Amino acid sequence: MRIAVIHHSEDLSNDYSAYISALLDDTAEENGYAVKDYEQLIRFREPLTGENVLLHIVIPASGKFSLNHWYNVKLSRIAKKYSLDKVLCNYGTAINSNISQILLIPDKDLLQVNKDMLLWKQYAAKHLKKNLEKSKMFLTYSTFVKKALEELIPANAQKIFMLPYTVHELFKPMEWHDKLYIKSRFAENKEYFVAVLPDDNEKMFTELLKAFSKFKKWQQSNMLLLLLPKEESFSSGIEDKLNTYKYRNDVKLINDADNKETANIMATAYALLHTPFSDADLWPVSAALQCAAPVIGFYTESMQEYCGEAGMLINEHTHGALGEQLIHLYKNETLRNQMSESAAKQAQFYQQKENAARLWQLLINQA
Repeated sequence: MRIAVIHHSEDLSNDYSAYISALLDDTAEENGYAVKDYEQLIRFREPLTGENVLLHIVIPASGKFSLNHWYNVKLSRIAKKYSLDKVLCNYGTAINSNISQILLIPDKDLLQVNKDMLLWKQYAAKHLKKNLEKSKMFLTYSTFVKKALEELIPANAQKIFMLPYTVHELFKPMEWHDKLYIKSRFAENKEYFVAVLPDDNEKMFTELLKAFSKFKKWQQSNMLLLLLPKEESFSSGIEDKLNTYKYRNDVKLINDADNKETANIMATAYALLHTPFSDADLWPVSAALQCAAPVIGFYTESMQEYCGEAGMLINEHTHGALGEQLIHLYKNETLRNQMSESAAKQAQFYQQKENAARLWQLLINQA
């Protein structure tokens, strides 16, 4: 079977697409599929050989005209040229073809058009109902969004599947003596909160520092805040802002950590601080659950679904309210232990091996 996966170039805003694509690559290779890149085939004029292929197609997403041309003309030609059997459309937009298609709904924002959306979201939202009619199956990241889709297309409710964010099995709880080493290596032997932030989102960074300031003014102790970048390393703008911060010696930017280091840092943290930039920003939450770490953050419907009782979620999205919850959790060790136990229970729903196998079966068996 030849399966294509559609991506948009230079767009790092679709976390769910990146997650699903990475999961597919690993699973495809385990099942004897060759993973190919369309641009490389074109550049080196290579034929697409073999029957079992996962082909990644990255399209330019620089304007509405470009999006329209690719989805309505070029992708259908590519599908015909390479005799593709199925297409996974990562950005909520189906291609203009009779080929079997699976539509990813990567953000609840796609359910309603908003002029302030990113370009690809506007395009996808505008054409969503038409694209839903073309697709044989729909994947999304939470039960909340799945139910919203069922209300939108009740006749196709049985074709909608929820496939949650998961993390590698490296993310797991740690024994206290192992945590001592992680604290010595990354946190000067001190307790710490941890957060995962976009590499260059200075506004989110500043708001988090303000919340931490409120906690530090109350606590007057050596508690730290460790920050992990979403990609690889924080921008110079964020580093400059940290240099002017009153408690800068208590904040550590952890650049270029590998998966094992990230897992260890998460598992040793007092709690994960998560202020999502969208309802679909959930990978850090899944990681925290796997590590039995409590979550403190701003409420979204999907955040609540993932966290359950492992999350202390705030309806008022302000740094003041977030700072209050840091204080509240620190004052109540019993509550923190209960939240940690709840996180371990919630994690059973987000096992990567099980969900990777389910994704592959859905992809292969879907008509």
